[in-house]
Amino acid sequence: MRLPPLPFETKPVRRLHRPSPQELWAQQEPVVLTGCMDDWKLLHELKARATPEQKLAVLGSRFGTQTVEYHRLPGHLGGHYHFQKENLEGVTFSGPQAGVTFDTFAGELLRSLSGASSDYVYLQSHAVEPGTALFEALGPNVLPVLHEQQVFPKLWVGSPGQVVNLHYDDFINFICMLEGTKRVTLFAPELLPFMYHAPFDRMLNQAMASHVRLLEPDLESFPLFRQALSEARVAVLEPGEVLFTPPFWWHHVESFGLNVMINNWLFREHLDEVVEMQGDLTQAIRLFHARPAGQRDRARALYQRTVFAPGAASAPEPAGSTEQEEPGLAEHRARTRALVARLPEALRKQHALYYDHFVFQTSGEPFPSQPGALTAMVERNAHAPTFFLRD
Repeated sequence: MRLPPLPFETKPVRRLHRPSPQELWAQQEPVVLTGCMDDWKLLHELKARATPEQKLAVLGSRFGTQTVEYHRLPGHLGGHYHFQKENLEGVTFSGPQAGVTFDTFAGELLRSLSGASSDYVYLQSHAVEPGTALFEALGPNVLPVLHEQQVFPKLWVGSPGQVVNLHYDDFINFICMLEGTKRVTLFAPELLPFMYHAPFDRMLNQAMASHVRLLEPDLESFPLFRQALSEARVAVLEPGEVLFTPPFWWHHVESFGLNVMINNWLFREHLDEVVEMQGDLTQAIRLFHARPAGQRDRARALYQRTVFAPGAASAPEPAGSTEQEEPGLAEHRARTRALVARLPEALRKQHALYYDHFVFQTSGEPFPSQPGALTAMVERNAHAPTFFLRD
């Protein structure tokens, strides 16, 4: 399929054919995997059908009477799941329509595909339960690189033009294409200072997100984003291809044609460690957000030397580290040292990046598209255990 060009230059994401688990888990960057869906019954069944009606009938036959929920976006929104242009506190979508059969959803999707309706419809993140006909139509353990305890497939089905704007997950994501085309534009975690991060408690469907609209970047309102654009990477996925995305990589997803995919989110690190990171970051922001810049700079130098430098957290505390440090700050740094000593390298690097940007404010205002948003986030969550509010 010929896709509309992006308004900026990109680098292609590397491809691997049927990597071994050892080869895949060594990857630190996104890769497109080929040959890993060859055993999927559902992929072959969809390829064998010629029309959207026939393809959706195949899916419907594996749902039976099981109910689903889906989102509907009015045509004037252009399929964008994002923050509102005029109000960054609001989003373009509302709650899903729930409790309908797959066939009812498929009827609405066909109306969208045929042009009888200008609405965009999207079934998102439907859990595919073991033992169901749909689960049995996937490959063994979904992908050859996974074992049974890592299998958590979710189904996504939608009309053309859906755009899930820039966001990131704190876990691994596999996108497995069954029908249609997806274009995924990615940015490395280290580009955080240029991404115009939204406040932690203002997520897009449970994901950390950017205020930038990638397809029409307003570089007057978001000038720092120019530095991220020069590092953009793109993966175009066709049926039978899989995108492996490591944690914390920003990604923007466009859908073309009738779109069907399975994704599988995976925590390789223990979820409790990520939750503990979020609690530690919350406390650090509360301790430092209102302090003078000079004090934050001195604290950053101390944390860099005693907490985040390679091996520092597991080494003895350097002599004189706590001199003139307030008791509350010293106690927090000691707890952070203990946490970082337990974290795997990838999470340690992300935690250090979070501290630089949100705690020590090395790039200035942490939420530059909303001046004052850091203080506002702290105030509205004064009694919450964490700023990372999830269901």
